[in-house]
Amino acid sequence: YTLRYLFYLTIGISLIYLIHSYVNSRERYQEAFKTLRIVFILAIIIALLEAFTSFRLPTSPYSEYAVLFGRKATDFLQFESNVQVLIQSAPTAFWGNPNNLSVVMVMIAPFFLMSKKIKWRWIGLLLIALIVMMAGSRGAFIALIFGMVVYVYMKGFKYILPAVFLGFLLSFALITNIDKLKNSEYPRVAEIALTGEVLYTYLFEQEESMNSIGARQHLIQNGLDALWETNGLGVGGGGSLAVQERLGGVAGHLGSMHNFWVEVLVDAGVLMFSIFMIWYGLLSFKLYRIYTVTKDAFFKYHTGSLFITMMVFLLAAVSASSVIYLLPMWLMFAMSISVVSLYEIEKTSKLSNKQGINK
Repeated sequence: YTLRYLFYLTIGISLIYLIHSYVNSRERYQEAFKTLRIVFILAIIIALLEAFTSFRLPTSPYSEYAVLFGRKATDFLQFESNVQVLIQSAPTAFWGNPNNLSVVMVMIAPFFLMSKKIKWRWIGLLLIALIVMMAGSRGAFIALIFGMVVYVYMKGFKYILPAVFLGFLLSFALITNIDKLKNSEYPRVAEIALTGEVLYTYLFEQEESMNSIGARQHLIQNGLDALWETNGLGVGGGGSLAVQERLGGVAGHLGSMHNFWVEVLVDAGVLMFSIFMIWYGLLSFKLYRIYTVTKDAFFKYHTGSLFITMMVFLLAAVSASSVIYLLPMWLMFAMSISVVSLYEIEKTSKLSNKQGINK
């Protein structure tokens, strides 16, 4: 487990270094961004096809051809017919898991939010919200709403009042129809309608049954107990998996921590977790600072989008079993570091040119 964890870290950090080394100008940054944009738009199209048609990527565990790609194909006969329908309509795209796909979708949502073209902004957001709903990821749905709140805050006062008014109307409509939504004939709608109750239970109550929330709480408690036994030093990279297996039961069955931030804390220990979170916060702050001071449309769009993505990821990462192996997370770090570096290079260059002219 530790060797595998180190492999993920090596690949991820190498990717950050390679992208940062390659992206030494706006032109190269735009080249990288356009390539990624094509890939993620393709992922949206595939996810929609998987959700609403019989199409399925053969690499998906829900595909009958999954075994050809080293995956274990899902045995649908072990589920009741209504559950089979839900699973078969759950999109996975390139990431092989509905929750992982949902995390990726909400990570790219800010790039639609920050678009100057209102048409593409709303089309992108609606499609992403639809994919997240079909995937049944309540955590990603909360993260998407949080991202929209951050966006409104960043846009300033003229956006806040209309957003508050619209939020009030939507909240009123939701409250008055919440019981109908919870009992909707469409299971995915009912799942999303229960998001508030599920979030409250996850944060403030101890779920006794081993459903999704109870199992996650159980996993987290096991991890924190193991961290306590190490006096805060951590169990080592990938060690949390071994901890869960050793304890058996639901935890042994699930394995992964199902909360990335707790996973980092348990594996790396209090000190390394603190260093990582400080670094994460500083990088996010740099993106936000550049967004607020620059008048350059290029930096305005990319730093604003990446800042919201960093904020959204804080919540979205909790919904997946683990994201240490999730390529878009490393791409987020790489593109954020690169755009900050580009801004500093151009700022230094302009200052040097200005001083040369004055001389």
